[in-house]
Amino acid sequence: MIFKSIFSGLGNIFLLIFIFLLIVGDLSAQKDTLSFLHITDMHTMFNLENYDPDIVYHREYTRNYKDANNRFRQFMKTTPDDTGSDMIIATGDMIDFFDAKTVQGNRLAYQVELFARLMDEYHYPIYLTLGNHDIFSYEWGKNKVIPDQLHTGRARAAWIRNFDCFREGTYYSRIYEIGNTTYRLIFLDNSFYQFKKQEKMVNPYIDKPQLHWLLTELKASEEDVEIVLMHIPFTQESALPESNNELYEALTSVPSVRLILAGHFHKGEVINFPLSNGKQIVQVGTDALVTGADKWRLVHLTENNIIVSSMGTTTSELIIPIK
Repeated sequence: MIFKSIFSGLGNIFLLIFIFLLIVGDLSAQKDTLSFLHITDMHTMFNLENYDPDIVYHREYTRNYKDANNRFRQFMKTTPDDTGSDMIIATGDMIDFFDAKTVQGNRLAYQVELFARLMDEYHYPIYLTLGNHDIFSYEWGKNKVIPDQLHTGRARAAWIRNFDCFREGTYYSRIYEIGNTTYRLIFLDNSFYQFKKQEKMVNPYIDKPQLHWLLTELKASEEDVEIVLMHIPFTQESALPESNNELYEALTSVPSVRLILAGHFHKGEVINFPLSNGKQIVQVGTDALVTGADKWRLVHLTENNIIVSSMGTTTSELIIPIK
C-alpha cells in the first residue's frame, strides 16, 4: 500500500510536469507571431426607449446606426474564430454616446455599463482606446442632435470602472516579445476634440500629462518597435509644421514608431508620414464596423515584419519591414 501510494504520487507529479511542458511549448510557439483584429467605430446603443425620441430617430435613421449592435454581434460571433486572432483592438467610438437627455429632460448615463455587459458574452481578449463618441453627451435642439464633451471626467471614470484594460487609466501600453523583436503597443486617449475656433487647436490632441507619459514610453528603450493605437488620426493638415501639433511632433521624434492604427473618419485610408531619417510612419485607417460586419483588418506581428490585411479579408495589403 505504501509503494502504491508513492508510485501514485509520482505519477501525479510526472503528469503535472508533462502538462506544464505542453503549456510552455505552446506558449513558445505562439511567440513567433502575434495577431490581432483591428476594429473601430462600432457606435453601439442600448435601451433607446428611455431617451428623447428625436435623438433616437436621428441616431438610428438619419445616421443609419439602427443595426449597430447586430453588426457588432455578427463580427464577434464569427471573425475572431475564423481568423484565429489572439486578441481584438477597438480604437474608439465603441458606443454612440456616454449619456443623453431622456423623455423627461434628465440625463441618463448607462451606455458604458451595457456595452461592458455585451462584451461579457464573449471571451476574447480585447483592448480599447476611447473615441469622441465614448465621452459624448447628447441633447436635442434646433432640429438636430447637439453633442458636447462637458462630462468627459465622468465618462472616463465609467470606462475605467468597467474595463480591465483601463485599470491603469485611459492611456496605457503593452509589451510583446515576438522572436527577437520587442513590440510596444501604445494605446492613446485622444477622444477630446471640441475646441473653440480662437484656440486654433489642430486635432488630434492629447493633454500635457499624457504627452509627457508618451515621451517617456517612446524613450523607454532603443530596441523596441512602437505601434500606436488611437481614435482620431492625423491628417495632412495636422502634419504641417505650422500646425504645431504636439502629438505629431512626439511620434515623429523617434525612428522606432512604425505604425499608427486609427478610425474616426469611417474610411480605410493609408497615409505615409516621412521621418527625417528617411524612414516613415505608416498610418492605417479602418472603416467603421457600424457600416458593416466586414469592416476589420487583421494585423500580424512577426520578428521581421508588420503585416496588415486589406479590409475584411486575411489578404495582406501592407508589409512593413522593421529591420
